[in-house]
Amino acid sequence: MVESSESPLKRRPPHAGDDRISQLPDVLLLQILSLLPTKQAVVTGILAKRWRPLWPAVSVLDLDDESSPESRLGPAGFAEFVYSVLLLHDAPAIQRFRLRCANPNSSARDIATWLCHVARRRVESVELSLSLSRYVALPRRLFNCDTVSAMKLNGVFFNALASFSVRLPLLRALHVGDRVLFGCHDYVVKLLAGCPALEDLVLESTYNDACGGVVCAEGNFELSLKHLTRAKIGFSWKERCLKSMLLIFQALSHVRCLSLSPCTVACLKHASAIDIPVFDKLTQLEISFGSYSWDLLANLLQRSHKLEVLIINKEPQKYGKGQESRWSHPLLVPECLLHLKTFCLREYQGLETELDFVGYIMQNARVLETMTIYLSSSLSSEEKLQIRRHLSILQRNFETCQIVFN
Repeated sequence: MVESSESPLKRRPPHAGDDRISQLPDVLLLQILSLLPTKQAVVTGILAKRWRPLWPAVSVLDLDDESSPESRLGPAGFAEFVYSVLLLHDAPAIQRFRLRCANPNSSARDIATWLCHVARRRVESVELSLSLSRYVALPRRLFNCDTVSAMKLNGVFFNALASFSVRLPLLRALHVGDRVLFGCHDYVVKLLAGCPALEDLVLESTYNDACGGVVCAEGNFELSLKHLTRAKIGFSWKERCLKSMLLIFQALSHVRCLSLSPCTVACLKHASAIDIPVFDKLTQLEISFGSYSWDLLANLLQRSHKLEVLIINKEPQKYGKGQESRWSHPLLVPECLLHLKTFCLREYQGLETELDFVGYIMQNARVLETMTIYLSSSLSSEEKLQIRRHLSILQRNFETCQIVFN
């Protein structure tokens, strides 16, 4: 067999000055540029003629006023940069638009104009993190966009929802951060009602101004979130807004994973047992208490038939002897304990009611595999040792369950 005169292994290595990256096809170069902040993508135009026409075709715009080339000139320089980018950008659609404004003097009017522009450009994902001197009212056009599928919002104002309808037919993920101001819980209901395809929901904001609108007063708004699978709820409702709060809570009945914050749990104390919906698909529940809410927890367990993971985050509490709230065994063992595999309790203080509850879980959760107990840092070494002994005694009769202490 005659060998080739030039083996592939002996071919001339690339010259040190060769621009191998520029030889890649446009589609790969655009993917590379889409991973960069827009500032850096624009700067690549000075590398060579090959790169100059590429960045305007990138489908991802990532704008940050702290990293823009004109940041040294302040908000005006950043605004000029953004306007130039939007003017020159010619991709058929915007896959993701991320805007971060940390300068409190940035213009709310400019931001609203940019959002209207990207909504017209068939934007699919919008991420806003704003730290202005006042909250930005989002424009109507953004809430009537047929293409947007994900929104992450921080530093915005929801009061503008009072003046127009919401239509986001493809929105699947909505994250309302902890720096979002809403004038009334009605607006949250109205927002969610305009998102029929929603699958993933995070509501973290605890800021509210002046509640008491139509929904709060009359409860005449219907809300259905039948596609929702994950929800993290951290809102703080005022008692006069209980009806709108319950509309949102009852619309969570289809979720598979649910997380409730202490302020939300505190509000749900005002709800009656019949206000708690049946969670027929829920497999993971994470609930955080400012103080124990045993009745609410019992109701949630009774209505979560397929629960497999239960996580309880307890904030440390100081009680006088006999003053702590008590866990009362339900008349019927919740069906979910037949499926429960993982249980976690944080901030265990060694209270008698805690031992009663943990014992109840171990006695009835027959397929429980792992129990994780986070002991309170306020406990002494002797107290922690005593707790370990008590729980180890309970474990002896349940060989399938492993107790992990942290």
